[in-house]
Amino acid sequence: MRLTETGGGRGRRVGAFTLIELLVVIAILALLISILLPALQNAREQSRAVVCLSNQRQLIASMFLYAEEEGCIPGAYWQGAIDLDWGGRNNASYQQDPERYEHPMQTSVLWPYVSGMDDILECPTAQRSANTVYDYTMIIRFAGARTDLRWWVTYPERPERTGSPRRRFDAIPLLIEEDEFWYNAPVDDGSWANLDQITDRHNGAANLAYLNGTAGKFTSPKGSKPRLQENADLTARHLRLVVEGKGEYPVWSSNANEFGWVNHPG
Repeated sequence: MRLTETGGGRGRRVGAFTLIELLVVIAILALLISILLPALQNAREQSRAVVCLSNQRQLIASMFLYAEEEGCIPGAYWQGAIDLDWGGRNNASYQQDPERYEHPMQTSVLWPYVSGMDDILECPTAQRSANTVYDYTMIIRFAGARTDLRWWVTYPERPERTGSPRRRFDAIPLLIEEDEFWYNAPVDDGSWANLDQITDRHNGAANLAYLNGTAGKFTSPKGSKPRLQENADLTARHLRLVVEGKGEYPVWSSNANEFGWVNHPG
């Protein structure tokens, strides 16, 4: 910017910005935006992850409240007595007249404990873009579990390697934030089994809720290509229930008669 002086009263006349000065200002603003935008996006995702974690905590709390009265948590899709599906999808009243309900959760035995909010099943990041019903699912073989179990669950650090070292979850995992591609999008049953995976939508991690009433972040082993199913992806088939003095048991599959199996596996 140029500054000129005139004679006499020595008054000042301020000149306009030059083209170069304008370009410099624009470049500086663009640089600042490029630096700040990722930080803002990261902060926004962190806030969404906090809401997601809060949802998980409320859901596991509702299961504890139910278990205080009934002795165990409710069932999962096709496992447990009629009308015990925790998410409502397979409950008789929903199956008979699904148009009557905005969400199958309204027919769940947990509905009185979740403040009547079906959006408690929605992760703010996913916004049910993959599955319009559930972002969180239950490990199907743990339906009917008591909340005082002392077993633990392990998974391989490197699923693609035979004999990979195994690690323990913080506690027995119960509610999984399921990966939208594998297979939450095509299967809307609210259950986690078989080749289902754990999402990495929260900056590479997911939120899990555990049978001891806690919830927290978990980073699942995954391959390098999210749109492909790879041997490095952790699936329900890799998890094992470990019961001291009895052995290890797979948790990825079950049958309709195994409600409460986890309380006395074998």
